Amino acid sequence: MLTRAGSAGELVLAPSAIEPEAVADALFDAIEEDRFLVLPHPEVAGYYRARAKDPDHWLGSMNHLQRKWEGTGT
Repeated sequence: MLTRAGSAGELVLAPSAIEPEAVADALFDAIEEDRFLVLPHPEVAGYYRARAKDPDHWLGSMNHLQRKWEGTGT
């Protein structure tokens, strides 16, 4: 997946990517624990915790990040 993402994948995704084996382990653990939501990457799991804790703040932060990325404001 990273190679198909081109330079964006190399720049943004590759530094924090996890190995396929870690994803498989997380999936098997979730199956054993009867969990629906599987978030093997610790950073992504943190995003989801923040989103669940305060959805309005999370959405505002995501909107701010998108505007910054698009260069349309702060």
